[in-house]
Formats: sequence, structure tokens, C-alpha cells
Amino acid sequence: MSALREPYVVVGAKGMLGTDLVRLLRESGISTVPLDVDEIDIRWPDSTLNALSRIKPGVIINVAAVTDVDGCESNPSAAFSVNATGAANLAKAARACGAFMIHMSTDYVFDGNKRSPYRESDSVNPLGIYGKSKAQGETAVSELLPGDHCIVRTQWLFGPNGKNFVEAILSAAEQRDVLKVVDDQAGSPTYTIDLAEAIMKLGSARAQGIVHVTNSGATTWYHFARRIIEQQGLANVRVEAIRTEELGRPAPRPSYSVLDNARFVELAGAALRTWEEALAEYLRERRRWLKGG
Repeated sequence: MSALREPYVVVGAKGMLGTDLVRLLRESGISTVPLDVDEIDIRWPDSTLNALSRIKPGVIINVAAVTDVDGCESNPSAAFSVNATGAANLAKAARACGAFMIHMSTDYVFDGNKRSPYRESDSVNPLGIYGKSKAQGETAVSELLPGDHCIVRTQWLFGPNGKNFVEAILSAAEQRDVLKVVDDQAGSPTYTIDLAEAIMKLGSARAQGIVHVTNSGATTWYHFARRIIEQQGLANVRVEAIRTEELGRPAPRPSYSVLDNARFVELAGAALRTWEEALAEYLRERRRWLKGG
């Protein structure tokens, strides 16, 4: 299989994952063009094709998405315009440019009824608008670029360049000494820096089809929160387990959406480190950032 040609275009470059991905690609010496909403509007085919035709990319990495799960329920047209139509527009532009496309997707394409890690071959059955829009985007990419795409499913992202669960827990811990967190949703917290490195490896391997990528290990939001509090040394803060229904959120969520990473291990040669190790590094780096180091 021939190597992927440059430049790489990262769509959604200002987001949490996109920021890390652009930095790591450039540090690796790969010619990289970051694009965000100011430079490309993937909701519209002409805007998408015009922006990419000028660049003539060899690789398009789509990390742009509407990810507000509850907001998608109240505004499905916004979700589908980016997560489904936007993905299709990018795939069409990639085909026109002769580019390979790496498209980010989510565990929310599954309904959570399985009680063992989901494999790439498992049938999708999304519960809510967010998952349905992402599943439709997957279908568009796979049909429009049958031999030139990689769909990367991941979940529970945290990292230094955006809102995430770790920051939400630490912020709440500054205001309350008792935190109530759901204990009936299971998944794998995933560090955006580790994920960005994994995406680069998949690009180098020209991986085809769907690949699941998360940090190793699984947990619940409750146990994730407890580990955050413990690693941060907040002995005065207590975390209590509750059920999802107690939150009254608009969007349904899969109760179990752990992803099987065996195919990624086969392609990349090794699994990502555990989520606990990744969290420890994130918190160490966070302390350094806050000190201005």
C-alpha cells in the first residue's frame, strides 16, 4: 500500500482533539493545514470542496462534530448538518481531491445492551440524535470512499484544550464537598494526546475501515470521578454514586459502551496505556500549566 501523501488537513483543528493532533503532526514533520469554521463550513458542499481544492490534501482528518449530546436532542438539524451531511461533504471532497480520509466517530452509535466490549463488526443501534447523526456520517464516509477511509470510534475524551469531565469534576470540587456522579454507564476515558498519536499511527499504516481506539481499561463515570479526586489529593471531597435517571438528562445514553481495541493493537503493534496512567499524566501536566511552566 502506498504511503499517504501530504499535506494533511485537520478539519475541526481548534477543538480539544484537533489542537493536539495539529501540534503532534507538525512536531513529526508532517505538512499540516489546520481548518476550522472560519475557513471551511462542512455543512455546505461548495464551501467544503472549494476550501479543500485549493489545498489539494493527501489526507483529510475530520475531527469536527456537534458533540453536545443533550443539545442534539433539542436541535437535531444542527447535529445532522455537521455530523452526517458534513461528513458526507468531506468524503465527496476527499474523493474529488484523491485524498484519504480519517473520520472520527463515537461509542454512541451503540445502544449499550451488550455486556462485553463492542467490536468494529457489531451492529450499530444508536439511542439518541447524536449517535444517529454520527452513525449516518459513518455510513456516508464508508459508501463514498470505500477504499480510502478509516473511521476511528472513540469515547470519553479528556485533554488540555477543551471542556471535559476531568475539568468539570475539579471545578465542582472547588464549590462542593459532595459530588454525585452516575455509576451505571461504563466506558473508557481517553486522553486526547494518546488518541492523536494513535490517529497518526493509523494514518501511517493506511488503516482501512473502522478501528476502535481508547485508552486501555474500563470504568464508570463514578469511579472515574473518584480517581480524579484521589489523584488530585482532595481528601475533603466525597463522591457519591447515583443512577443516570436521577439526572433527568434529555438524551438517552448507552449504559455499556466499552470498545474492543484488538484491531488497533493489531495495526499499531501495541495498546494505548491505561486510562489511569493517562489521567495521572494529565493532572501532572495540568499542575505545571497552572503554574505557568
